[in-house]
Amino acid sequence: MNSGNTTQDVLEIGEFIGAGTYGVVFRCRYNTRKAAIKKFRLHQHTTDQAKIIEQEISLLKHLRYRHIIQYYGVYHQDNKISLVTDFAEGGSLRQAIEDSRVAGWHTKSRIAQEIADGLTYIHHEGIIHRDLRSDNVLLSGLMEVKLCDFGLAVVKTSSGGHSTEVMRGTFRWLAPELVVAKRPRYSNKSDMYALGMVMWEMAAMCTVPFKAMSNNLAVAQAVHGGQREQLPKETPVIYQHWVDLCWKQDPSERPDAHEMIIVDDALSRGQGTDLAGTSWPALAHDIHELSIIPEMSPVVTPAPAEATAVQPRMEFVSLSRKAVLNDVDAQVSLAEMYETGNGGVPKDNEKAFTWYLRAAQLGNLDAMDRVSDMYAEGRGTEQSDDEAARWNKQATEQRTSKQNGGVHIASNGALQSAEQDPDDKSWFLTTSRKRLAAMKSSLGSVMNVRDTNQDRVQARAEIQAAEGGDARAQFNIGLMYETGRVVEQSDIEAFRWYTKAASQGNSNAQFNLGWMYKIGQGVEQSDVEAAKWFTKAARQGNPDAQHNLGVMSSNGQGVEQSDVEAVKWFTKAASQESPNGQYCLGVMYLEGRGVEQSDVEAVKWYTKAASQGNPDAQYNLGVMYLEGRGVEKSDVRAVKWFTKAASQGISDAQNSLGAMYKNGQGVEQSDVKAVKWFTKAASQGCPQAQCTLGYMYLNGRDVKQSDVEAFKWFTKAASQGNPKAQFNLGLMYKTGRGVEQSDVEAVKWYTKAASQGGPKAQVNLGSMYENGQGVEQSDVEAVKWYTKAASQGNSNAQFNLGWMYVNGRGVEQSDVEAVKWYTKAAREGDLDAQCNLGWMYCYGRGVEESDIEAVKWYTKSASQGNPDAQYYLGVMYRNGHGVKQSEAKARKWLTKAARQGNLKARYSLSVTGITPFAYLIGPS
Repeated sequence: MNSGNTTQDVLEIGEFIGAGTYGVVFRCRYNTRKAAIKKFRLHQHTTDQAKIIEQEISLLKHLRYRHIIQYYGVYHQDNKISLVTDFAEGGSLRQAIEDSRVAGWHTKSRIAQEIADGLTYIHHEGIIHRDLRSDNVLLSGLMEVKLCDFGLAVVKTSSGGHSTEVMRGTFRWLAPELVVAKRPRYSNKSDMYALGMVMWEMAAMCTVPFKAMSNNLAVAQAVHGGQREQLPKETPVIYQHWVDLCWKQDPSERPDAHEMIIVDDALSRGQGTDLAGTSWPALAHDIHELSIIPEMSPVVTPAPAEATAVQPRMEFVSLSRKAVLNDVDAQVSLAEMYETGNGGVPKDNEKAFTWYLRAAQLGNLDAMDRVSDMYAEGRGTEQSDDEAARWNKQATEQRTSKQNGGVHIASNGALQSAEQDPDDKSWFLTTSRKRLAAMKSSLGSVMNVRDTNQDRVQARAEIQAAEGGDARAQFNIGLMYETGRVVEQSDIEAFRWYTKAASQGNSNAQFNLGWMYKIGQGVEQSDVEAAKWFTKAARQGNPDAQHNLGVMSSNGQGVEQSDVEAVKWFTKAASQESPNGQYCLGVMYLEGRGVEQSDVEAVKWYTKAASQGNPDAQYNLGVMYLEGRGVEKSDVRAVKWFTKAASQGISDAQNSLGAMYKNGQGVEQSDVKAVKWFTKAASQGCPQAQCTLGYMYLNGRDVKQSDVEAFKWFTKAASQGNPKAQFNLGLMYKTGRGVEQSDVEAVKWYTKAASQGGPKAQVNLGSMYENGQGVEQSDVEAVKWYTKAASQGNSNAQFNLGWMYVNGRGVEQSDVEAVKWYTKAAREGDLDAQCNLGWMYCYGRGVEESDIEAVKWYTKSASQGNPDAQYYLGVMYRNGHGVKQSEAKARKWLTKAARQGNLKARYSLSVTGITPFAYLIGPS
């Protein structure tokens, strides 16, 4: 039970939440986190119950997924064990149903989808829940699902199920195969039946199935006989469809969790922009401090570091979702996982064949090859020579119709935004992973290689031709070695054969050889050699080589840096309809690199690339329409292109689209869609979107207010160097919102933001140094940071700097410099600066004495409510300095100041004719 850990953490136990079979649950705070603590009733435990408790802890501490309640640790006290987990502010789904918080069908569908996602995860980890019901589905404050109560869960046996002599789970949610069995066999499919029951609970807004039946025996007989609960008539068709499937009598006919697509964007829910015309304000300074619960100090054993640091891979889940939606590449990848047993998926030839067949029916050549092989061998399907021959023929004919010669290997575009630093030349060359995927899908265009005995004979003949000097055969052999088809994969052998073919002028081999040199695959990395072979292929008209050579020329990699040469090669690639060449050419025109700057030409080439589906060009084209650069400004067209790019996963486009929906630019205003796109972008690591979400959560804008969520998103953005997020994170540490108050951490984040030029962070950092908060007191450092911020026009810094000069703190005393900075701040509307500037004029400090100027600045400040300025202005009217003497106006201003608590004004009103002593006010 992790008892060896001696870390002392703060655990503050709060109010009672509820009680369960084996314990009671209290709200608590674990360090700075809201949490829940489940105190087990040890004195009631049988050996079996103790095992259940220990199993829940053992399983939960290794599960890390957004739809599983998060494990924090185990609390040991007086030989009693308590489990500390995340706190689900929304309570249980059962409570939400009973409180009518699960009203709309969209909400019901989303919750069902998230439960399915959670089941997908635990099933992938080999775990069966066995007690799924609305009581064991918790909800966050944003109604996001968190599965809990894994005390009855089991790890599947190698046969795929789990036998037990004892009936587990709550009876009315059990599948028909379990209710009458003496030795029930639980499986993933029994969990799916229970999911159908939970969906019924939400649909019927009732948490007791078969309510009219008084005993479990009657329920068992009904369920085993095929009887099911009735769904309301208004239940949407798609919702009812999935419930019906989950309730199938035969478990094999029920869907797997990953197959359930109840809402389209199931995996991407939960989704300060610098976009032109849009801005998010920084955090306000008037943050209220968090009230702290009196501390206790029990020992909490945290989850193991390795469990929190490494998330289990969810590639299988993602592929499954895409495959169901007819993503052909995902179908092939999923089939390969089932065929090989890789990725943590049990080997299953039947499922492999099913996915290969679906991909083949959609035209994927690799899948056709595998379907043909599996029919020929009778793997995963009934053996059929006729079907094997049919699919082999179809694949061959399709390849012949598509290409009659060498292999064209597609390259991939770069993420280069129009707003990107023009000095940043880190453009994107084709990645190894994507390049190999493209090659694999086109392998058969040169020779029909499917890795059967007959094809191995054919391959040997190809090798003989290659050894005889046939360049085409040499290239094919190189491709076979690189992809591991027919022969054992070997980059060294691939390199050797590509070299032979390339030396004879084969342009595809020259391109592949250039790539291997570029990334050091099978040979020592060399940009010079890469450029050499890309050049040879480019001169023969290979558009991908032309594009890559343009990139290397632009970056000075392996060749002398030359934007002119880069434009030359991008133009050649673009003229062959290469979307990557077109995109890069658009960038060159936009930035005027190697060619005369032209927004019109940039738009022209972006449009060509975008129309071919290049997502980076689509995003940049959206920016051009938004800003009206090279094209008539159009928010509608900007939204169109942002949407296309966002749908392909470009986070900058998702962030921009969120801003468009937020502001109703070019699209009907929708806070829901704005949050959706901001969250998608933030989840992909877009720091601007992360910062925006932090701001929205902090202020409760369009989402439920949450300091914890705000802190989370600010931290993500700040860790990527976003200065606004760093400033806001510093402010949250300073004020203790969403995190334990820490001046040291505040200084750390203010420093990061200030070092990037953030004026608000600079002035706050200066204040920390001036007051010695979180750092050793230093007026010199304070002046340094005030000066940086003041030079950028920050009025708070200008006022503070004026005050430092007038008092000679951290700098040589100078009234002249003080007046200079007070004047700058006063002109920006700073009330304190206006008041102090009036005083400097009144007494001729650093400037020629002038009561008229003094009255002018006192009036500006007093009119905006500054009580000190109101007091001084009253004195000026009483004495007739710089203004016509007026006791009435004197009393007017003194009264205003007195009402705001100014003691000197109150005294002046009670004593006629007093001339009070003027004083300076320092920075607040």
